[in-house]
Amino acid sequence: MACRDIVSRLFLLFVLSRTALCIEDDCSINTYNSSNGYMQFTKETTFAEFAIVGKFKGLHCCAKGYRSVEWLKDGRLYPWSSSVSGLILYPESANQTIYTQTITAEDAGNYTCLLRNDTTVYTHTIQLRVFDKIPDDPKITYVSNDKEVSVGQSVRLFCEAFVGVVNLPDAHSEAIWTKSGHNGSIDDEPRIRQEKVSREDGQTFGTYLIIEEVVNDDFGKYICKIVKPGRAIDLPVYIREKVYVGYLNPNPVPWKKLIITVAIILVFFISAFILYVHFGLSLRVKFKDRFGALEDNDDKTSDVLILHSQQDSEMALEKICPLLENEYHYKCATKTLPSGVNLWCAKLSDAARKTRRVVAVISPSSLDNQWDTATVYQALKQLNSLNAKLVCVAMQELPKSGTDLKNAQGETLASILKSMTVIPYSSERFWLSLRLHLPAKRFEQASNDIDMTQTNNPNDTRLNRFAEPRSLDMLV
Repeated sequence: MACRDIVSRLFLLFVLSRTALCIEDDCSINTYNSSNGYMQFTKETTFAEFAIVGKFKGLHCCAKGYRSVEWLKDGRLYPWSSSVSGLILYPESANQTIYTQTITAEDAGNYTCLLRNDTTVYTHTIQLRVFDKIPDDPKITYVSNDKEVSVGQSVRLFCEAFVGVVNLPDAHSEAIWTKSGHNGSIDDEPRIRQEKVSREDGQTFGTYLIIEEVVNDDFGKYICKIVKPGRAIDLPVYIREKVYVGYLNPNPVPWKKLIITVAIILVFFISAFILYVHFGLSLRVKFKDRFGALEDNDDKTSDVLILHSQQDSEMALEKICPLLENEYHYKCATKTLPSGVNLWCAKLSDAARKTRRVVAVISPSSLDNQWDTATVYQALKQLNSLNAKLVCVAMQELPKSGTDLKNAQGETLASILKSMTVIPYSSERFWLSLRLHLPAKRFEQASNDIDMTQTNNPNDTRLNRFAEPRSLDMLV
């Protein structure tokens, strides 16, 4: 038994040592020359990987500056069941590598590495294909994109391919860089070199082309030639000079004209803003009455229904209603709010359907002298459920609370106020704000009607009382 244990341990050490030899240094060699501490990939990231059934295979996501790295296969997060994938993490590489000693056809799929730090997330997906036998043509795993660099900078190109293991005498595969129109080797001076690399027992191989301190002669077309016995593939890559576009004979900035223009624009906008603040509301009301659509033929019995409590009847019946009827010629109806707030919607719905606008006067007296956020919310909720065009007149400033609780639907007093029109009676422009939300009226026509009525009914004291000339300020 002791001898068998020793043999098992030696076999396990042999397997682990082969794994280490295959993948241990992949993310630590041939990395980019970068000293900044930001999260980034540290070498070229392949978008395609290939393997032969029964062989070793590793996938790499070489990076630095990350806080965590996660792997997914076809959208499924690691760890995977054996039916999904047989690849496992290689912890010695800080989770940058997953591998399997014996790959199967079921391991094929899209593998995504997900890098995170405190502010950024990077993802990279690798498509893994598994063959039953070595393919005839080389399979490209990576080739650099075209590069734009300036004279004096460094540039690095890389190409890589999978060919499997070719078991033929005097036959080998390789990748080599050449330059179009250049005879002989291109790395015949110290600042240009090619570095050949391979992994997974030579199944995948590639070559780096590194040019230090680029000169003008280095720009042009480069070809990575992938050679396999009986097959060859040329992969072209261009190195171009980076062109900086500048202004030819730039005109001096006309600062004086620019400052004058900006000043004129500022004066115009400030003046427009001041005029709007002082006269904007009045102009909007006049525009609405002059050009707004009339609402006369809609089977409604009144223009405005004024809702009020018994305590607010003086405001509703002696101020709002007379002014709307006699000065602005609206047909008004009034109705007293029921004593119970929860009954408002049920008892007022019929009356609300017969009018074009509902003006509700609310105050602490209309809410049994309760003026907290919960009670006001309940009252506004009832009024908002009348399914009519509603305007609320608040006789007192609405309550405010930093701990406004939400109801079952997530509503608060603040949220329902956003969907309603609430006008404080204390506002300096209360009457203009109220008129803005009432139906459009053509006052010229209405004035003629009243004059004729006054002529035919000289003893009508109600009309005569409002026929006296007076200013809007006196009425307000």
